[in-house]
Amino acid sequence: MKKFRLWDNITGWVVFAVAAFTYLMTIEPTMSLWDCSEFIASAYKLEVGHPPGAPFFMILARFFTFFAGGDVTKAAMMVNAMSGLASALTILFLFWTITHLARRIFLRQESDYSTGTIIAVLGAGVTGALAYAFSDTFWFSAVEGEVYATSSLFTAVVFWAMLRWEDVADEPHADRWIILIAFMMGLSIGVHLLNLLAIPAIVFIWYFRKYEFSWKGFAASIGVSVLLLVVIMYGIIPGIVRVTSGFELFFVNKLGMPFNSGMYIHLVLFIAALLLSVWYSFTHEDGKRGFLFAAATFLLSGLWLLTGKLLLNLVFLAVVIYGAWYLSTRRRVALNTIMTALLVIVIGYSSFAVIVIRSTANPPMNENNPSNPFALLYYLNREQYGQRPLFHGPYYNAPVTDYVKGKPTYNPSDGKYIITNRQTISEHDERFTTIFPRMWSNEPDHIRKYEEYVGTGRKSVRVKDPQTGETTVVRVPTFGQNLSFMFRYQLGFMYFRYFMWNFSGRQNDIQSTGGPINGNWITGIDFLDAPRVGTVKNMPDDMKNAPSRNKYYLLPFILGLAGFLWHFNRDVRNWWIVVLLFVMTGIAIVIYLNQYPNQPRERDYAYAASFYAFTIWIGLGVLALFELIRKVTGLTPAAVIASLLTFATVPALMASENWDDHDRSGRYLGREVAFNYLNSCAPQAILFTGGDNDTFPLWYAQEVEGMRNDVRVCNLMLLNTDWYIDQMKNKAYTSEPLPISLPKELYYDGVNNQVLVLEKVKEPATAREVMKFINSGSEVTKLKYYDEDLWYIPTRTIRIPVDSAKVVANGTVRPEDADKIVPYIDINLKGSWIMKNQLLVIDILAHNDWDRPIYFVTGQHEDALGLEEYFQLEGLAYRLVPIKGANKSWFDYGRIDTDILYENMMNRFSWTNSSDPEVYIDYYHNRTITVIRARLNYSKLAIQLAAEGDTTRAAEVINRCIELFPVSKMGYDFYFGDIISACFAAGERERARELASDYASYYEERTDYLLDQKPSVYMYAEAEIANGIQMMMQAVRVCFENGETDLAEEINVRYNELYTRYVSLSQ
Repeated sequence: MKKFRLWDNITGWVVFAVAAFTYLMTIEPTMSLWDCSEFIASAYKLEVGHPPGAPFFMILARFFTFFAGGDVTKAAMMVNAMSGLASALTILFLFWTITHLARRIFLRQESDYSTGTIIAVLGAGVTGALAYAFSDTFWFSAVEGEVYATSSLFTAVVFWAMLRWEDVADEPHADRWIILIAFMMGLSIGVHLLNLLAIPAIVFIWYFRKYEFSWKGFAASIGVSVLLLVVIMYGIIPGIVRVTSGFELFFVNKLGMPFNSGMYIHLVLFIAALLLSVWYSFTHEDGKRGFLFAAATFLLSGLWLLTGKLLLNLVFLAVVIYGAWYLSTRRRVALNTIMTALLVIVIGYSSFAVIVIRSTANPPMNENNPSNPFALLYYLNREQYGQRPLFHGPYYNAPVTDYVKGKPTYNPSDGKYIITNRQTISEHDERFTTIFPRMWSNEPDHIRKYEEYVGTGRKSVRVKDPQTGETTVVRVPTFGQNLSFMFRYQLGFMYFRYFMWNFSGRQNDIQSTGGPINGNWITGIDFLDAPRVGTVKNMPDDMKNAPSRNKYYLLPFILGLAGFLWHFNRDVRNWWIVVLLFVMTGIAIVIYLNQYPNQPRERDYAYAASFYAFTIWIGLGVLALFELIRKVTGLTPAAVIASLLTFATVPALMASENWDDHDRSGRYLGREVAFNYLNSCAPQAILFTGGDNDTFPLWYAQEVEGMRNDVRVCNLMLLNTDWYIDQMKNKAYTSEPLPISLPKELYYDGVNNQVLVLEKVKEPATAREVMKFINSGSEVTKLKYYDEDLWYIPTRTIRIPVDSAKVVANGTVRPEDADKIVPYIDINLKGSWIMKNQLLVIDILAHNDWDRPIYFVTGQHEDALGLEEYFQLEGLAYRLVPIKGANKSWFDYGRIDTDILYENMMNRFSWTNSSDPEVYIDYYHNRTITVIRARLNYSKLAIQLAAEGDTTRAAEVINRCIELFPVSKMGYDFYFGDIISACFAAGERERARELASDYASYYEERTDYLLDQKPSVYMYAEAEIANGIQMMMQAVRVCFENGETDLAEEINVRYNELYTRYVSLSQ
């Protein structure tokens, strides 16, 4: 036993070292896309990130940034390294978990500890642990500064700790392991709530260790598991803040005390009651005081506030108080354990105090501004993201029958909390509602996808229009269709596909929308893959040899399945425990998230703990093989060798397949895009952004690396929120406040969310006049809609006057372009209303009065207010200038200042390692290059320079573009035809011909391959086929336009052949 313990520890740390080396070698050296840049920015200066916050992660990450030694460019790498080390520790605890479970089966007695069995058990641990270490999803999270790596560590620790408790459950002080687990779970709340899903598995470890199995006990354990999960997630976490909010409202509004006084009083009372309940349950025989303090603790904790129904909550409270009385009088030791566990959970949870403290300091990044209990509760409940129906709700086409008012929104004002809004809850026709709704979103693109998966509704319902009285027949989905969508999309596409990515193989890293070409799971065995995703025969090289095409030939899956069956046969109790962990962190999350189709990104990271559980069975699969071979051959050495080969094969195969597309070392592209956005802007600019990937990286650049703090980044989506408008009205670093005149009472949440557009006057009104009209607060500026006030704009044409002398003097317009300046810019409002953020843009334009440069990251969206023809491309962003340009299409609008654009793109921009063949550029970074139109902007610059007669600089620009974004790394995109056009314009005719020929050949080969597939593939690849044919026609058009008739006709012949085949197959 001692020998095994020694080797168990040594081998575990060796496995940790392998994982740590792997992750530290492959971490990204700077920020990554999506939330990583925001997390790193919030950690570096302890600012407030998006709801529901991750304060303990933030504190840990801040500690790791100290190892950067003051070098701000290394801070992100240190946070990424933290994720790598946390992931390596996860692998360590997974190894010990597997060897523990294996030892329970294989090494029950001292005589079982032979060299062969010890090697087999350690081999099982190494195989399972390294299979997870090299798995697709976990490796991806391990090398970036996100919460999922740290969250995985907490899951691994608490599961391992419960197994350690199982070893010593009958010894004195064994419950210290329970307290440790409670503390870890409390801390994990400050990282991510996923860790709480380990609770059911933990409860069953307790049950199987303490009691003999019975179905009644089994059912009771499930009930206790669910109850504990619900109490922590919906009771303790929001409940403490709910009670605090009640105290705050009473002491401030009723007693006239200062803000936060109720919060302090509640927290003092709660902590005192909790400490006294622990003390009395430990030291006093008399249960009365223990009961009083325990009851007070439960009351003040808010754990009984589980629903929005007062009567139900009071019933829960009565049950809790009875439980406190029962435990204090009959089970004092159990009460002490419970109260101590609650104490350490609260200690861990207290990391959220950092959120409130830092929010009160009003840092530049302060999302939701949770500086008071009401705002904190809104923040914790993620209310800005809305709610999804879970147990009962409407189908996507359910008519709304009424709107009712829900809970109020409180905001501090003049020494009190006032109600500024009430939640609006829509009620629906009952004939369109169902239990367990899966198809609930009424977004048009979601509806199309619902019907693509399950068809139109099969049930006919006649609906009467309340306005006209006319009746129409609406097709409502059946409950069968509802479940079909759950199984096909939510479970099949959004879980099982990810599961098979990790244990069978992955087609590529391109985000899938459901077709056969991108983002599917594969086996690497052609006859199995061909019917679903196409054969490898004649597959184009770029598809076949893509770094993200990873093939495991089902080996990890088969080994895990063998371990699953063997574990069930040999140790059914611990099998149930692993099953619960697997289900609760996988299928249960799918049910809870209730995801709509067309997610903005792949979501496999949410199910990493489920894959963790499966790798336990991969490890145990080694023992299944060991036992089988020993049984067949009777030779332990042969069994050991076979087992060693197995654990060497599976992790080694996964590592070799995954290394190239998980190695982020040397990749700076996300950071460089952020820097280039900021460097596109003139000093003191206002830069309007839209999504996560054109906002979070910019926050990182400014908050961490101190890059261009004079530029005010203003996210147009967040500009719909009152807290963000407040921040825009504050100075941030060297950026002055935005010129917003709208008073706070007119942009509170729920006020002016939509502003009506009523053409009461035909003439234009200046933007200042419009804002003065709205800001006046006069009754004539609003209409009554039931009990709500709706403000309106009395004209459809809003005018922005232009002072021509001023815009020339401050550099908005160059002197040589002064004759092009227009006297005003008109904004034409086309709809019946505008959103709050659009009103704020009008306000900023009105009161900026051309003082500060204004930029948009892109046009052709409603928040740009139709100003695109006045955009001037100056890099990756468009400057608003009073010169009218073009507005030809969704990507061709505005004008170009070639001198500014050339200086920025050729001299100021940096694209570190974008063309380095050793640096992997994944799909999302490739997509970012397309979204920011980098290739298009270089092409536009080259074409414009050539039009101005400067073919020398035009050739420099287009050659730089081709060098920075080579096809070998970035592939082809929609804008590649513009590169060919730019080459022709710059006089690079031979290069243009070569590019056009390669471009056409690429899409010809790809389209020809897809048309050769079985109907089950090409029918669902129609969009890819149509795109390929369209790109070939683009090559034909460009060649014809530039006099290359021979090449155009040659490509056109091939185009016609493919088009004819496409049409015949489509009929």
